[in-house]
Amino acid sequence: IRAFRKEMLLMHGVLASDMVEEHTVLKEVADLFKAKGLDKVWIDKSLAIFVGTKMENDKEMLISYLLEELDTLIVTQDESNDIKKKVHIIIGSTGVGKTTLVGKLGARYTYLLDKTYRVAFCNYDRFKLGAIEQLKHYSDVMDIPIIELESFIQESEYDILLIDTAGTRGETVEELSKLIKFLEENSDYKIEISLVLSATAKERDMSHLMEKFSDFPIDSFIFTKLDETEDMSDIIKFLMHHRKPISYLSIGQEIPEDLMVANNEYILEKFMLKSENE
Repeated sequence: IRAFRKEMLLMHGVLASDMVEEHTVLKEVADLFKAKGLDKVWIDKSLAIFVGTKMENDKEMLISYLLEELDTLIVTQDESNDIKKKVHIIIGSTGVGKTTLVGKLGARYTYLLDKTYRVAFCNYDRFKLGAIEQLKHYSDVMDIPIIELESFIQESEYDILLIDTAGTRGETVEELSKLIKFLEENSDYKIEISLVLSATAKERDMSHLMEKFSDFPIDSFIFTKLDETEDMSDIIKFLMHHRKPISYLSIGQEIPEDLMVANNEYILEKFMLKSENE
């Protein structure tokens, strides 16, 4: 039965492709999105339903339809107006900009929201040279303290603890497990885990990173380095397969100005902008 079902799905994809190829406008729209790197089967199946309808020659409507379909597949997370006490753990590969992101989040929570939150930093990167120095710089400039986990547990006077972690190694995953267990056993703060991904990375590399952290309850994605690329196709493809919310987008180096709450409109507009430029 499984083999038969797989064969039928493949036939459906082939038939959809043939149907789209035979119609000039449908093919033009399909080629536009295929050039963006999106999955050919998904595009053809989405457009094939318009064959034989009045809308098969309406290019603008067909583009809008595919964008609406993508919009339903991308999940963004609104920023809470009343953030409860939480420990926000930032994880991701080396060089993705985790420490800079921690600085941006600290500044945002402390100075930019309607409510001022008591924020502290914590360095849990025992492998990267210079990580603590960068965090100390942010601490000095923003007047946000860096504390040890033990002090945080004893004092519990902060609303938000932002934890900067090491890049992906085998020992990193083990250390992260210990960190989460320690917090669960010694604190009643909500634990939130965000996986940081670079907008310049390939979809397969993002997915590989997801596999490395598959044992952890990732709450949201945060994308960095959006100012370093115009190509959003790998992000779109990744989000089509991994349905977790995006909380923030880092769109530049300025702290804290270049951190924005994620929204579908920005992502899809940037996605289509490259098509227009090409």
